[in-house]
Amino acid sequence: MAHVSHQLLDAITTAVTGLPTTGDRVRQSRLYAHGRGPALNIRLGERRNTATLGNALVNAEQDIFIDIAVAGTAESIDDQLLQIESEIHQALMADYSLGLPFVLDLNPQGLSEPDLEQAEKPKAVATSAWRYVIRHRLTDLES
Repeated sequence: MAHVSHQLLDAITTAVTGLPTTGDRVRQSRLYAHGRGPALNIRLGERRNTATLGNALVNAEQDIFIDIAVAGTAESIDDQLLQIESEIHQALMADYSLGLPFVLDLNPQGLSEPDLEQAEKPKAVATSAWRYVIRHRLTDLES
């Protein structure tokens, strides 16, 4: 069995692959490396233990970040980002547990301000942040 955070990352990647706007341009990466956009990069954030239950289980919060990369006219960038954010929201909230028995809850954290690159065809990246509440065994991280 894989680490709970890796299982979660894989499930999110599957859930957002095939969205109407980004299609299969989805990667698990800390670096934007797509040849064309719009595209998504999914990456792990901090995992914080929040409670130990009866010396057997641990509740934790796992942050996941989805970087949304778009390009187009300056006037269309915000519309593209908001459309993709909506598609991600629908995909992840359809089943907040993503079929994973250790996921207890999901708290969407919002969308960052876009980081805009000035060019002939402007590009922007904004980050959609998600906080998952998970539970794993005290003795390992593969539950």
